[in-house]
Amino acid sequence: MKKFDRAHDVTHRPQQTYQSRLPAGNSETMAALLNQALAHKQITAQVRLSINCLHLTLTGRQVPDQRTAVILACREIRGWSLERIEVIKITGQVEAATEPAWVQGIALSPLVDAPLTLDQAVKGQFGSGENTAARRSAVSTTQQQQPQTWVQPIDREGWKSIGAGLLLATLLLFSGQLTFLFSPFLTLVHELGHTVFAWLFGYPAIPAFDFMHGGGITFYMTERVALLLAVIYCGFGYLFYRYWHNPLTARCLLGGGAVYTLCAFTQLQQILISAMGHGFELLFAGIFLYRAISGFGCRYSIERPLYGMLGFFTVFYDIRFAHGLMFDPVARRVYEQGKGGVLDNDFVHLASQHFRVDLSVVAALFLICCLVTPAVVLGIYRYRRIVMGTVQQMIGA
Repeated sequence: MKKFDRAHDVTHRPQQTYQSRLPAGNSETMAALLNQALAHKQITAQVRLSINCLHLTLTGRQVPDQRTAVILACREIRGWSLERIEVIKITGQVEAATEPAWVQGIALSPLVDAPLTLDQAVKGQFGSGENTAARRSAVSTTQQQQPQTWVQPIDREGWKSIGAGLLLATLLLFSGQLTFLFSPFLTLVHELGHTVFAWLFGYPAIPAFDFMHGGGITFYMTERVALLLAVIYCGFGYLFYRYWHNPLTARCLLGGGAVYTLCAFTQLQQILISAMGHGFELLFAGIFLYRAISGFGCRYSIERPLYGMLGFFTVFYDIRFAHGLMFDPVARRVYEQGKGGVLDNDFVHLASQHFRVDLSVVAALFLICCLVTPAVVLGIYRYRRIVMGTVQQMIGA
């Protein structure tokens, strides 16, 4: 992490300001590091230094989320050398606004009266001490310039990431060599899905690549370990004890526990263990597409089109797979042979052992899930304010 040199002797220069004693370009360097840390949130930072205060102004097309912006900025600042700084003042505002939407003071010295310390900010331990006066003074201006809406539009970078990811995924899919190189990734995700749900229902499992017949295979015990179920039910009990005061959360936990019990002690557990191999592929594809659209968790701009590529490649790969099982007799015959003619593949097992239907019916259901996945991701992104509001209500935030 970049350290800022403050080794200049100031004992004989009491009239100089702190900013003048800093090496030339320090403010620019600080701003560059902060902009790098906040780029994925479309937030830009301006830095100004006074005698004992570091002033940060964070601007965006919309009002920067106070909690997220402060945490990200403080995580970057924590690695800096700020011996003579006693307080950090962070303000957030819209690009065209003249007044800040919010102000957050952070104390670096125990002698400074501020509602938050740097360590608390890094850990997200926010109190109720924000400068509400500054917030209230800017509310009307901010709302006039950027009216609140429940629908979150896709920004320009999001559309670019979707377009680039779609193009790259198409090129990968039409190149047999590149598809072969990326297939181990899908195999790993697929077997991880079997493994997670086997453990979830009390069956210890280990995923592995199948170097004999190709693809992958998950080894799991046929005898259930009661201790694993006890741990899961203890987890439900702890969460219910922790959030019993929130009626919505308590009801969701009780409902979740009831659904888990129904699945764990019926045939549904085997259906889910078999189905969630391909289910995890679509789950990861959805996560990748969401990151491409929103930039969530992306530190560098190149990550978003790469996530889009992986997401679309997974969806297209599974669509082609399902289409082959439905309309290609050769692909279907090969798939029905299973692993060495002994172990059935997932959809064959589901069709013959559980649903008692033709394989093409299961393939058609999977094809529908593949087509729905991008639409679900888009809906979650566009209405994420409703989703996040519901989650915050559930956890009592």
